[in-house]
Order: sequence, then structure tokens, then C-alpha cells
Amino acid sequence: MPIPFDVADHIFRAEKRLLGPMRWKPVTSDSKGNDQHKKLECRVRIDGGVPRGVFFRIRVFPRSLTRASFQLECDAPSGRSHIPLYRLEMEPIRPHQNKMYGTDDINGAKVAAGQTHEHVFYDSLKNDQSLRKNACEQARALNQVLPDYPTGLQFVCSRINIINGADLPAPGDQGSLL
Repeated sequence: MPIPFDVADHIFRAEKRLLGPMRWKPVTSDSKGNDQHKKLECRVRIDGGVPRGVFFRIRVFPRSLTRASFQLECDAPSGRSHIPLYRLEMEPIRPHQNKMYGTDDINGAKVAAGQTHEHVFYDSLKNDQSLRKNACEQARALNQVLPDYPTGLQFVCSRINIINGADLPAPGDQGSLL
């Protein structure tokens, strides 16, 4: 069961403070140790408290200073599955195809591989304004250029009201660009 709209709306709109530890961790994508990326995961403080299961996650990828994803998510009330409320994908390697619902400007729209785009749960609501199981199915291409990770982080923090995004450590060396 997805979370109620008013809870998701509050989490999205509220001022947020990221909590430590703020450490990047390497992640290996396959059994041969290939395609290692880095991730950072933080709990989130909202309204002076730390709601159960609300996280901010970032992934950066090797050999790129611009390929990253940023996600605000929360746990489903009846389990440990995560419901994304917001995701920004900078220069993704795969295209994205929207579902056949939503407003006319995004209904069925395709976002090309490499096109930075964002997913906001408001675009994926059901007709009765409740959340879908996957609350971020629809995407919107950004008209704004985000030339690097710091600019992407700053954009996301302003978009979802994170007040201490500057406290996050840089991801460090992302490998050779050649």
C-alpha cells in the first residue's frame, strides 16, 4: 500500500536537514566487479524529528563527472520497500518512456538517453490523487543545463528544500575520463 498523498506532499515540501554519517560507499554492480559506482545515503530530519524510512540517496558513476542520480524516498507503511517521491537523473545511459497517463504534456512522452530529467510523484498520481505503487513513473526533461555534479546537487537541494546540502562531501575521484 502506498503512503497517503498528504504524507508524501508534506515530506516533499517540508524543509529537510540531512543527517550523518555522510560517507560515500563503493558499490559493485556485477559479480565480476565491473561498473563500480559510489553511493551516499542519508536519513532526513523534518520538523525537528526523523520520520521512519525517509532517505536521500545519491549515486555517481565511473568515468563521468556529470552522470548522477539523486533521490528522495520513503518506506512504504506496510513494508521495507522504498517509494521514491523525487528523482533527478543526470545524463542517464538509457532513455525513459512515460506511461500513458498524466497531463497531456507528459503522457507517453519519451526522454532520450543522456537527457537530464526529473521524476516528481505529483506527475504519477492516480485519478483519485492517490499514489501509485511506483510513485515516480513519469519524467520531465529539464530545460536547464546542469553541467556537473555540484550544480546538480544544488538544483536538487533547492527543488526539494534540503537546507544543508553543502555539508555533503564531494564524491571524490570518479575515475579516468578517457
